[in-house]
Amino acid sequence: MRVTEEPNYIWNEGQDAQSLAENLAGELVVHIDQAIAEKGSAVIALSGGSTPKPLFNVLADHQVDWSKVIITLVDERWVPTSHSLSNAAFMQQHLLSSLPNEVRFVPLYQAAQTVEASRSLVVNDYCQITDSSVETMRAFDVVVLGMGGDGHTASFFPDADNIHELVDINSREPLLTCNSPSTQVERITWSLPTLLNTGFLALHFIGKDKLSVFEQAVNGDDLAALPIRSAIFQDSTALNVYYAD
Repeated sequence: MRVTEEPNYIWNEGQDAQSLAENLAGELVVHIDQAIAEKGSAVIALSGGSTPKPLFNVLADHQVDWSKVIITLVDERWVPTSHSLSNAAFMQQHLLSSLPNEVRFVPLYQAAQTVEASRSLVVNDYCQITDSSVETMRAFDVVVLGMGGDGHTASFFPDADNIHELVDINSREPLLTCNSPSTQVERITWSLPTLLNTGFLALHFIGKDKLSVFEQAVNGDDLAALPIRSAIFQDSTALNVYYAD
């Protein structure tokens, strides 16, 4: 796994947000079913924010053996589900509540004295649910990233104190924390190499303003300035970009 000089992505454009969501959901189901057939289960990491709402609605309507699916978040604000900023609460409302109870969810928030102290709790929980170990963690089968107007993805914010650690493709940490002036609360995120270690990697975003950010990212090389570049310039797996105006 290394940083590349050339971008590594596949472009998929929808007519509108709904048709884009339908196209992406269909592709996700293909990979989920494939993982279940080959491994007995599928592990998927999804993003929060407003963009995934139609994707979640469409995905919930698909016929999937959800009892064999494990869902986690790409990143999370370090707040309990009772908090208005909780990505887990958002996912519960817009996806998990529409799925059978057998589906398993791995939250990234665990109550602890500090967000740093919670990392080992989350990793241990993930390993227990995925029947893996800290040394050989189960890889994701599907990862769907989002992108902010500042070029961040996951919780890789350009103004984070540890941004260079966050976009380090050689990081040995499965889970990292982020605290930056632009985030309202502390955040926790799967590391870059953990997210890239997946059978299918997607980036889902809407609108011409973000398209401009993506084009700027493709035409530059400073990972810290526009962290989405860390998913574009890598040789681990092609980034499947799903975009609509």
